[in-house]
Amino acid sequence: MLWLTPLWAQAAAVVAQLDRNPVALGDPVVLTFTADGIVSGDPDFTPLHQDFELRGQSQSNSFNMVNGVSRVHTEWELHLYPLKTGTVHIPSIQFGSDKSQALDLQVADQPAPAAGNAPDIFIELAAEPKQPYVQQETIITQRMYHIVQLQPQASLTHPSVESGKGDIQQIGNTVNTTAMRNGRNYQVIERRYALIPQQSGSLTLGRTTFEGILAEPGGRFDPFGLSGKPIRRFSQPLALQVREQPASYTGKQWLPARSVTLNAHWQTPPDKLKAGEPVTLTLAIVADGLAAEQLPKLEVQVPAGVKAYTDQPELRNEAGSSGVVGVRQEKWVVVAPYNGTYALPGLAVTWWNTTTGKQETAKVDAVKMVVTGGQAAPAGVATPPPVAQPQTPAQTNPQAAAAVAVSSGFSWAWYAAALLLMGALLSIGWLAWRWWRKPGGVLKEKAQAAALLSTTRKPDAKAVWRSLEQACRQNQPQAAQDALVQWVGVGLNIQPALIASLRARAEPALQTEIDALNAALYGRGGAGWKGAGLWTAIQHFKPAGQVQRKDAGRADLYPD
Repeated sequence: MLWLTPLWAQAAAVVAQLDRNPVALGDPVVLTFTADGIVSGDPDFTPLHQDFELRGQSQSNSFNMVNGVSRVHTEWELHLYPLKTGTVHIPSIQFGSDKSQALDLQVADQPAPAAGNAPDIFIELAAEPKQPYVQQETIITQRMYHIVQLQPQASLTHPSVESGKGDIQQIGNTVNTTAMRNGRNYQVIERRYALIPQQSGSLTLGRTTFEGILAEPGGRFDPFGLSGKPIRRFSQPLALQVREQPASYTGKQWLPARSVTLNAHWQTPPDKLKAGEPVTLTLAIVADGLAAEQLPKLEVQVPAGVKAYTDQPELRNEAGSSGVVGVRQEKWVVVAPYNGTYALPGLAVTWWNTTTGKQETAKVDAVKMVVTGGQAAPAGVATPPPVAQPQTPAQTNPQAAAAVAVSSGFSWAWYAAALLLMGALLSIGWLAWRWWRKPGGVLKEKAQAAALLSTTRKPDAKAVWRSLEQACRQNQPQAAQDALVQWVGVGLNIQPALIASLRARAEPALQTEIDALNAALYGRGGAGWKGAGLWTAIQHFKPAGQVQRKDAGRADLYPD
């Protein structure tokens, strides 16, 4: 073991060296540490993380003996990507009690194109609008332009909020197209995102990063797409100024959107209802530019004498041509036990039109419910008030009013008490008779409503298919949409059960029909909608395998 003594006695000298200097932002640089001798400890590369991204690290050792003297040579090789431009300081790195010297690296901006030419690869971020209101949907478009051939193993990060507060998610799929810039024909990879600012003030999206390998002309075939020149390119950060809610807005809930509509659909026409029979009323808010989760609960004022039950709302987000279209749908089961005419008040939702910059109101008109086929309400049971009649001069004559109030010595208090007692006895007797004749009473009505809602939640596939066919043949867009959503879940087993999920898997013909259905429901020509095309297209649809979501942070440019 004596021959090892010179080895441990050697003093280690650690030298740092860069493979190139200067370097362009986005291009890698190799930092090598060389030690002749045994260092007194493991290296600590933590100080490098402040200004560099470490993407690879290796260590090699060699041992030799010359003229009886043992020598150890160790190299540490680090692959670094600078995170900023300018003069980047590489600090001294500790190897136990040994250390390397410090270096300075000059980092230029992304490589400048040749004189008179545009760059071969560049990324842009754009926002519309650039000064949104708080909670207003802002469309972020990410485009990567390239004119050089890329290997399949490439990725482009999604935009993310760097400062400020907001939520962002991709809408639709990645689109590949072409565009002319500065006389050059570029291949363009485009993605669209919906950004919802959550507070006013400044909001900044950080730069997005492309990372790939340039195919080398004349290079040998590489089935794995790993040969070539590694390359990185960045977009510029995107800054937005988010405006506050206007002081002139008077709505209960802040709803900035491009359009908002209210729809009501009765299973049975409201003027042809039957006493004691439950009927489904479907209410929907459709907002172009708002997510379904932002839409308010509808406050339905049920008239006296009518019972109504509702289930959890159905929330859907569809990818429209201008962004996200949110739909909140509520199904109400309405039961009127007795004959009569009932007034169901209208609904109103106040919202802010981001296109015109004005407050508007979406409305559903009041409805007169006419109920027949049953019995009149017994005494003591709330019934709809009689229709108010305009007063005549004789009704408002002060002398006639005074004459009514004249007492003739008869006790009105005792008379009224006797009438109330008789009415109570009659009501109790009638209710007992009704309970004996129809066991279950109110519990039966609630059971009927619960059964109807349960049927809505768990529909039969064959029944849904027949409902879809009927709605299409009768040109009923709302009923067709309801049936289509159910068919996506129970018939096609697509999850989540959204029309957007079906559209993403559909052929162009079915996509066109789905867009036409959405256009009709969003108030752009619903009266002229024809369901024959949708019915034909859905019959020819063949479901494919499920598509799994990619990593939210980094997405492949060429997914499988």
